[in-house]
Parts: sequence; structure tokens; C-alpha cells
Amino acid sequence: MKNWSNLVTRQRLDAVAEAIQRLCLLVVIAVELLFFIPGEAVDEIVYLFLEWRLVDVSLLFLAASFCRRYLRQSKWYFLSALLVVIWFYLLRGVHLRLEGINQDPGAFVCAYLLCLPFAAAANDAEKGWGLKALASVFTLTGAVFGVYALLLVTNHLPSSLDGFVFWDGARFGVMGHPNICATILMISVGLSAGLAVISRHVWLKCLMAPLTALEFWAISLTNSRAAIVLTCVLLGGILFCRLRGTGWKRLLPALAAAAAVMVLLFCLSRTVFSLNNARLTEMARQAQQTGEGIGLTLDETGKLKTENGQGSFVSSMKNLNGRTEIWAAAVESLEDNPRILLTGTEHAGEIISPYWPVMDVQHAHNAWIQTLFQLGIPGLLAALALTALAVWNGAVLLWRNDCMLHSCVAMTTLCLMGCAMMEPYLFTVYAQFHYFDFLFMLCLGYLNQWRRQTSNGRGEIQNV
Repeated sequence: MKNWSNLVTRQRLDAVAEAIQRLCLLVVIAVELLFFIPGEAVDEIVYLFLEWRLVDVSLLFLAASFCRRYLRQSKWYFLSALLVVIWFYLLRGVHLRLEGINQDPGAFVCAYLLCLPFAAAANDAEKGWGLKALASVFTLTGAVFGVYALLLVTNHLPSSLDGFVFWDGARFGVMGHPNICATILMISVGLSAGLAVISRHVWLKCLMAPLTALEFWAISLTNSRAAIVLTCVLLGGILFCRLRGTGWKRLLPALAAAAAVMVLLFCLSRTVFSLNNARLTEMARQAQQTGEGIGLTLDETGKLKTENGQGSFVSSMKNLNGRTEIWAAAVESLEDNPRILLTGTEHAGEIISPYWPVMDVQHAHNAWIQTLFQLGIPGLLAALALTALAVWNGAVLLWRNDCMLHSCVAMTTLCLMGCAMMEPYLFTVYAQFHYFDFLFMLCLGYLNQWRRQTSNGRGEIQNV
């Protein structure tokens, strides 16, 4: 009777802890959705939550994790999360003492980077409600961005979206920068295409197919090189996994078809942007002659002016649009400021800029280098461990190819990591990019559980 009572008590405790975790996840996902809604009032609420309340939600989630019955399966993840949280708090104190500022304190110490995703996925690998909820947010956001692009091109954009949706030269942008918009669209394209492939409902396939085309057209207008290339890889990869099946005979034909689709999509994206660039340039030339203000101006060479000074695709390929030069400047600045390797700093852009006099730099334009600047060597080691885990999980799942859903999520996660090579989207605890962090870590949690699953011979799935 005593053993039965203990079992009932543990089950009740696990149920309460699970309810707390689900509530925490729903709160964070709701904030993710609010983040994409235009308006300064909404932004203030979201940033206030990110900077001062996200830590409380994260620590509550972590505490609930230690009450779950499956803790023994993932205890090392939780202990690692706890160590990282402690390190975040130590760095917070160091930065206050040495630099006298405490920017984005909530985002800086957010425990969810490690603990939320693993705990969420550990008991939800089959149903995946948490992943479905966040994926719905990104899919909906990508669809809305596609509609924004359509309204902007047809000159029907409402005044309420002025400044939030814009042309940066000939580049379509939302969320403050075309590259950010492009990465969100890349994720949405992958999720929409994956849903169209795996869905058994004809009406859903008919809905997702044109939506994917709209989103790809919109991402082509951003002219974000890395995101566009990775989107082509993502779509080609989904096609490859769909065609090759589980046998070796279809491997080469599937690979050839995927390569052909990737090349075709990339050429299509270049054509879409070139046509729109020519259209906008002609509009700006006519407005310059008539004195009409349309928000587009030409420089002395007759090209559309951009706010961020991004060059053309051809001229910027050798140095990845200045990225390689910025990385070299970042390494040089670290050599002259070795203390950053231990304590980190919240002034990465100010430190790097003197070493790259072309223009002011806000960050290192690389998630791993930026993590080194912000969190020091311990933070970089944590980021590298997560990177290795993501590559391992993704490679194993793509090799097995036993589930298209797993393959789509794996490729989307790896492509998001590819975008992080050019921008500080992951690991760097920037409040501005928290939604990329959270999506990546949540997907990583599911991938890790899916990789550990196997069939027990009776058609049932169990963890190994």
C-alpha cells in the first residue's frame, strides 16, 4: 500500500510539473507571436518581458523539470543548463562592476536556452505539441510577410505599416532589416513545404503549395544571399528525402533532382530580384525628374541607395559582403583585449569597429564569434557543444530518413544554423533575436529525442 501511495504521489507530482512546463512554454510562445505584431506599444511590452520576466519563467520551468519522472533520461542536460545559468549570473555581475551597465539582463541570463527545449521535448517527442505551436507562429508570420511584400509591390501598403515594412534600396524588409525578414521567411518556407509534403489532407496541400511559392517570392525580394541559398538547399533537401525513400537504388536520381531544383530556384530568385530592382530604379528615376517623393532615391551611379551599404551580389561574393573582413577584425580586437575571453563584454560592436574602418559595426556578424564576445570562452564552449549536438542529431535523422517530419525539422534547424554563420542569431542571448534562439533550441530538443528513439519490435516507439 505504501509503494502504491508513493507511485500515486509521484504521478501527481509529475502531472503538476508537466502542467507548469506547458504553461511556461505557452507564455513564451505567446510572446513570440506578439513580437511579430507591428506597433511600438507591443514592442515595449515584449522587450519588458524579455528583459525582466523571461528569467523567472525559465527558472520556474527548470525547477519543474527536476520534478518530472523522466529526469534520469536527461539529467546531464539539466545539470549543464544549471551551470550555464550560474555562469550567466556571474557574468551579469562582472559586467555591472566593470562596465557599469546591464543591457538586456533578462535575455542575458535566460535559462531556456538549454533547459526549456530539452525538458519540453523529453516527454513530447511523439505528439510534438510544443513544436507544432511554435512552428505555427513562424508559418503564420511568414505568410503575413508574404502578404506584406505583395502589398508593398502593388503600392497598397496601409499607412499603419509604414516603417515596419519598407524598401531598403531594392530590398524588401520587415522587422528592421531584410536579412532578419529573409531568415524568418526561410524558416516559414521550410515549414510550409514540409507540411505540404507530409500532410494527408488534400486541402492542406493545396493551401501550403501557393503559400510556399508566395514566401519564396518574398524572400527573393530581400536579396539576402545566405538565406536564399539555404532556402534553395532546404527545398531541395526536402525533395531529396521525399524521392529517395529508404533504398539505395533511388539515391542518385533523387540527388540529381534535388540539385536541379536548387539551381532552378536560385536562378528564379535572382530573376525575381533583378526585375523588381529594375522596376524600382525606373520609378525612382521618374520621381527624381518630377520631384515626387516616393521613399526611393538614387546614388551618384544611378543605383538605388540602401541604408546599410550592402553591395551587389557579384561584387560582394569574395568577402561575403564584408563578413570575412569583420571576422578578421573581431579576432584582432580579441588579441588586443584578452580579458574579453573570460569576462565577455556588452560592447562588441564598439570594440570591433576601430579595427574595420569601412563603417560602424554593431556585432561580429557570426553567432559563435559574437557568443565569444558576450559570454567568453565558457559561453563559446556551450555554443559549440550545442552545435555539435545539432549536427549529430540532424545527420543521424537524415541518414535514417524514417520520417519526413523528422527530416524537415532537421534540415530547417541546420539551415537556421547556416544563417547564424552570417548573423548573431543563436547563442548570443540578444533580446532582438530571442525567437531564433528559442526555435533552434526547441527543435534541437525534439531532434535529440527522435534520434534516441527506436522501435521495440512490437510497433511501439521507446527511448534508448
